[in-house]
Amino acid sequence: MITITNVTPTDLPPLQDMICALCAHHGDTCVRGVADIHAQFIDGPLMGLIARENDMPVGFATLVTHWRPMNTGDSIDILHLFVVEGWCGQGIGRRLIAAAQSHARATGAIRLTIGTSPNNTSAAQAYRAMGWDEITATAGPRFQIRL
Repeated sequence: MITITNVTPTDLPPLQDMICALCAHHGDTCVRGVADIHAQFIDGPLMGLIARENDMPVGFATLVTHWRPMNTGDSIDILHLFVVEGWCGQGIGRRLIAAAQSHARATGAIRLTIGTSPNNTSAAQAYRAMGWDEITATAGPRFQIRL
């Protein structure tokens, strides 16, 4: 039976393993340790949801709240959504999204957003099938500089 709970300090080692798997999936290397993850998910601005089959972690979602002075409520973004290989296609991602929606409603947020890689057409199709509206406006060019 799949359960979804908020991330707690005891979840940090398996959460780190899943974060590393997410990074590897994207061709990256995770450089954040448990202390960094603790600072972000327990002490800091991120909220985490973890999915378990019995006691085994099988997925997670990272939520970040955005305050905008022009809105009457917050916007919550599902920053990361990950399901462990071998568990995909079993509704775990949908359950994590439903838990994120419940959290957003409970906190009075007015919007929940999620993004995906342009190459991940199956995720985009799944979001459309779940009734999500596609955001077609672009934010304009984005830039970064390494410091």
